Amino acid sequence: MKDTIYYIGQIVGILVTIGAIVNLQLKKKQHMYILSIIVNILSALNILLLDGFSSGVIICLVADIQIVLAILHDKKQTEVHLAEKIIFFVLYVAGGLLGFKTWIDVLTIIAAALYMFAMFQKKEQHIRLFLMGNMATWTVYHAILGSTAIFAQIAGIISSVVALVRYRKQ
Repeated sequence: MKDTIYYIGQIVGILVTIGAIVNLQLKKKQHMYILSIIVNILSALNILLLDGFSSGVIICLVADIQIVLAILHDKKQTEVHLAEKIIFFVLYVAGGLLGFKTWIDVLTIIAAALYMFAMFQKKEQHIRLFLMGNMATWTVYHAILGSTAIFAQIAGIISSVVALVRYRKQ
């Protein structure tokens, strides 16, 4: 049974990789948000299957809440208030500490902070830059975990570079 859970976790990691590749090639922020929600759910499942309940699982799920609020802000054309930013920072740190098992869980907190800054950007190019830092941190985490989701991070970094060039302002 343990082997089956491991292989299912690795298959989910491959799905995360596919989502990451597609996500950063999307031109519209709303499409990026929606696919990010799906990828975060799959990432949480990948970590849960491979490492059990940990800070990575919590942080992926908090990120989804932040994305939903970002979508609402965009629809209403409202700014994110400082209080909301502080609340999410606290949620990420608290979530990271709640699921803290080993020193590598610190990486998930750092990645979460970078992700938080990405979600509050107005310009797609700025989102991509912060996400590159986020993905570099997750790359180290997934390498230590031994997850196929590492390929999502590597592909995401490459994809981000391509998208930065592709969508740069002339």
